[in-house]
Amino acid sequence: MRAKGLLGGFKAVAAAGLLALTLAAGLLTAKPAAAVDFSKAAADFGPEGAWTNQCDIDRMTDSKTCRLMIYRLFDDGKDVGFVALSIIPTGNDFHLFLTTSQGLIDRCAIRVDRQPRIESHVATLNMCMFPNFVSGRVADQFRNGSTILVRVNSPRLGKRDIDFPLNGFSRTFEEMQRSLQ
Repeated sequence: MRAKGLLGGFKAVAAAGLLALTLAAGLLTAKPAAAVDFSKAAADFGPEGAWTNQCDIDRMTDSKTCRLMIYRLFDDGKDVGFVALSIIPTGNDFHLFLTTSQGLIDRCAIRVDRQPRIESHVATLNMCMFPNFVSGRVADQFRNGSTILVRVNSPRLGKRDIDFPLNGFSRTFEEMQRSLQ
């Protein structure tokens, strides 16, 4: 019985090793980031630099889910990609998500106009989160501001700063809140 257990454990380790090798080979043969055409995202996400609201009925819960979003494409000669901001309802509040094509993120920060910056260490692969968007008063800064500066810190690429306009945010945010009622 013990030999059977060891054999099963060995098979699991071998399968995990094979999977890791397959993934590594895929990464080594994958196209570089510059070869990816992110401009096709406009068909799914709307015009670049404009706040959009999208609501759907969740097939699992039959409840309405909404997302407010804006994105920017970048091409600095070395790297091509995108940075997006999404505001998603969560219970009695909303969370702000920063999503990027840059890979692993250490931390990120946002700064509305000349207000103090807000930093988040809730970061992982391609994503950083700012919880409590409304109760933390960040929504008020967005409503009253004109621009937002976003900083993404990546161990591989260092820091990247991107500006987003806030014109149209208030109207689109209120539209999303009405849609959720």
